[in-house]
Amino acid sequence: MTAAAAPPACDPSSLSNPNEAHITHLSWEAVVDFAKKKILAKATYDVKLVSSDVTSLRLDTSGLAIRSVEVNGKRATVSMTIPDDSKPHLGSCLEIELNNIFSEEKVSVTIQYATSPSASAAQWLPPAQTAGKEHPYVFTQCQAIHARSLLPCQDCPSVKMTYDARVTVPKWATCVMSALSKDINKTNTITEAENGDKIYEFSQPVPIPSYLFALAVGELDSREISPRCRVWSEPSMVDAVAFEFSQVEDFLKAAEELTMPYQWTRYDLLCLPPSFPYGGMENPCLTFVTPTLLAGDKSLADVVAHEAAHSWSGNLVTNETWEHFWLNEGWTIFLQRKIMAKVHGDDNFFDFDAIAGWEDLKESVGLMPDKYTKLILDPSDDDPDDAFSSVPYEKGFNLIYALERMVGSDKFAGFMKAYFNHFKFSTVTSQKFVDYFESYFEDIPAIKEFDWETWLHKPGMPEKPAFDQTLSAECTGLAEAWVTVDDGETGKDILPKHDISEWSTGRKTCFLDALIGTCTERKRPLSLSTVASMKEMYQMHESQNSEVLFRFCMIAVEAGDASILPVVVRFITTQGRMKFVRPLYRALFHSEMGKDIAVSTFLENKDFYHPIATKMVASDLDSIKPDDLTKEMEKAPCVPFFAAEVFYGPQEGYVFKKSNLGTGYYLDVLPVVDKSWEASSDGVVGNFQKSLVIGGIIAMSTAIGMALLRGKQQ
Repeated sequence: MTAAAAPPACDPSSLSNPNEAHITHLSWEAVVDFAKKKILAKATYDVKLVSSDVTSLRLDTSGLAIRSVEVNGKRATVSMTIPDDSKPHLGSCLEIELNNIFSEEKVSVTIQYATSPSASAAQWLPPAQTAGKEHPYVFTQCQAIHARSLLPCQDCPSVKMTYDARVTVPKWATCVMSALSKDINKTNTITEAENGDKIYEFSQPVPIPSYLFALAVGELDSREISPRCRVWSEPSMVDAVAFEFSQVEDFLKAAEELTMPYQWTRYDLLCLPPSFPYGGMENPCLTFVTPTLLAGDKSLADVVAHEAAHSWSGNLVTNETWEHFWLNEGWTIFLQRKIMAKVHGDDNFFDFDAIAGWEDLKESVGLMPDKYTKLILDPSDDDPDDAFSSVPYEKGFNLIYALERMVGSDKFAGFMKAYFNHFKFSTVTSQKFVDYFESYFEDIPAIKEFDWETWLHKPGMPEKPAFDQTLSAECTGLAEAWVTVDDGETGKDILPKHDISEWSTGRKTCFLDALIGTCTERKRPLSLSTVASMKEMYQMHESQNSEVLFRFCMIAVEAGDASILPVVVRFITTQGRMKFVRPLYRALFHSEMGKDIAVSTFLENKDFYHPIATKMVASDLDSIKPDDLTKEMEKAPCVPFFAAEVFYGPQEGYVFKKSNLGTGYYLDVLPVVDKSWEASSDGVVGNFQKSLVIGGIIAMSTAIGMALLRGKQQ
């Protein structure tokens, strides 16, 4: 295995110093404490010193309680920075002095610590939020920079490390990680502690960045679906999961034909509880997926093909910093579509799926600020989560697709194999990619004329390719027919007669995407009568397929169809996938009929969502201003409150405050100048920097579940 070079000198998303000293291996011993919602752990790191004058090791942390630190077995001198209120996502820097070891190239650092119950990487689910309803559950999500809330680390993708782990869990629980069982033959992998708890051992021999460190503990069962693939889930779901994802081995074989042999030994898959915020997460050896993929007909398995493709693009060859995230996701979308075309046995599927991706890209570009619609993001210490959209996926895909069309598919297939072999186990930047591409195709004159500057640095939409319309024409034609009805060009009693009951999910979503795209372009939603006719004809509002239901809900909300509101609320409160909940919350909030419902629903259910999803939905709703609430506040009664936790929203000059009133949680948006306020009732001061306000009075709007502190600036 080729050793990676020293990481770059600066990664704005990290407070660590991997260019001076970087971690090469982690040994992790942990106890999962469900009662306290904490992980108690000891982390021992092998650290390579880049030069002889290194004086300290700096690690990223967030909310960790550090109990002891040793360097080469001796107690070390350490310091911890105070988190920057304006950049809370960066956490704190743990600096460990490395005095008197200048002659050594490697050192051993051991840290004992405990995580916080509010760690952003972990979601602790009570039994009521699980399928079995009997035991709690915890799972982690470290991408992009949440690993620092799970363990002290160099939380930047340029640092890759191997790891082994020994995890103690309750006797009823099963533990799985982004690693192999310590003994691949399963002998002596699980041992019993004196108190009856179980101890699981794992090993990850392939170097990974911190964002791919993953853990899940719950009541789990599994099924083998091939010699190297196993699916995991709660026992009541495991057979459905095994059926839905039975094609995983086919995906891996197709990806190997396109790239190189699989490097991770096993490819297991864990179907998580419904609050998981993503479609999937490509944790090595153990992909996490959402149960919203369980359509019963394998029609949404392309998400698993995407995560499987990450075993090469992202996990094996990794973006060096988050500014180059498109290299992870653009390549993965490209591979996913190649894989699915192979599995379907139809090359036209590649462009058919790319058409749907183009519609996603248009929506993201219309929604995101310009700085987040470029492929290479400007270096920034902003939260990488804020930049999450379809742009790195679909704009990145379209760049790679443009390169394939320029050199020809056969030559590009050879380049793809060479690229993954050349950069395997290491990291890559956009410039490294460009240099390697131009070197590989140095005999093709057109390469010198390719407009890298526009593709990589210009915001907005790229030039649209001439996608093959073979599979999409009927879908877009049906959409045009409904638009004709909606425009009044066809009588309302003359509706399209297409029977789409046997259409695939992809064709149905293509039809709905075309409708949404047309409504966006003409800046007018469908009429209520058109939506009512579609509901009667297609019953999409009753669909059990999450992709179909999501799109139809978006169409109906935009149309102002109040009858869809119970369906939407049920959908966004029974699963937490951000692809669905964020657009629907935004659509509700910006609709006249749904604004109050969006706010109250979020506040009532925010503890159901993963911390990342809660943060991002709160961000979507932060356009709420105190002035928007004036009329409601004039009607609202005053009620006492006793304590409030404060967390800062992304909108400059405001904070979100969640106040526990006993009957529920309420979100508050307050203007902030010096972050100190005096409550109007008794003069007791609460300091927002300490995240606690005691004593005062709030005015609460029971109509919309929003609270506004009545106070004056101190």
